[in-house]
Amino acid sequence: MDEGKNTHEELFWIKDENRNTNRKDIRWFEEMLTFDTLREAEEWVMSDAYNKIGGDQFDGYWTGDPKLAFALVYNLTRLKTLGDASFNDIYADEEERDGQTIFKVWVS
Repeated sequence: MDEGKNTHEELFWIKDENRNTNRKDIRWFEEMLTFDTLREAEEWVMSDAYNKIGGDQFDGYWTGDPKLAFALVYNLTRLKTLGDASFNDIYADEEERDGQTIFKVWVS
């Protein structure tokens, strides 16, 4: 995959120095797939991670693909706006892990 192809630079990541994203009580769903387009990423997120985050299975999601994180944030925000969410807040952040950027999305 071409690193410059299909990039999206408008992701909004919450930076809260008081929030620890490595808390032990967050149950993380880990996904290391990457997709070429945002549409493919959204299809994948909606068929898998979207249904697992904020319920009984997982509180958060981390991935190396910013398109997956963006699609998840967008759709969780949409769910919350419609009033059907089982969570109060949506958070997103990124961290460097072994030379790779990991994008995190979690709810509380």
